Amino acid sequence: MSMNIFAPKGSKVRFCRRGGWDGEYEQAAQILKHGEVYKTRRINVYQSSSEVFLEGFKQGFNSVFFENVYEVEDGIDYGRIRELTNVLFTEFVKDRMKDALTWRELEHCFISVDDFDCDPNDPYADEPDAPVIVVDVKVRGALYTFWYNTGSREYNHSILGEDVVNRYLAITKRHRPELPGVYVYHPTEED
Repeated sequence: MSMNIFAPKGSKVRFCRRGGWDGEYEQAAQILKHGEVYKTRRINVYQSSSEVFLEGFKQGFNSVFFENVYEVEDGIDYGRIRELTNVLFTEFVKDRMKDALTWRELEHCFISVDDFDCDPNDPYADEPDAPVIVVDVKVRGALYTFWYNTGSREYNHSILGEDVVNRYLAITKRHRPELPGVYVYHPTEED
């Protein structure tokens, strides 16, 4: 998947080899270094393509040559979330937390893998379900819990409800909460 073409100015992107028109990558590779991280200056979105302008370069480049680089922002490790999930889910979490963190202070963030305590080496165990990645973000006065099923790629989130009061209390005390084990998802597009 290529970069988020609606990312804000100053977003970091990595130059990768993929897609584009014949010879287009080769031309870009004469100027840019494969695997190098650059900052965006502007992104022009057209009807069937998009062009990325990078800091320090006059010309634009096809957006398919780039992928987003995620780092720790506002205390949340988006790089780790991306490593465990995908770009769509990472952007989903980032988008929801951006608004919340403009008016609330981050207290804690936990990223957990719920593998349902299955031992893949146990010959008597049933075939384990795909792990669910759980991201708990505690801000002053609220707890955001995000779930991502690595098998189905479905995801969802909740903001402090009855089902998460115990998670809220555990995280408030700086304890890693118990994983719920049951997750509810809304249909989403797969990447």
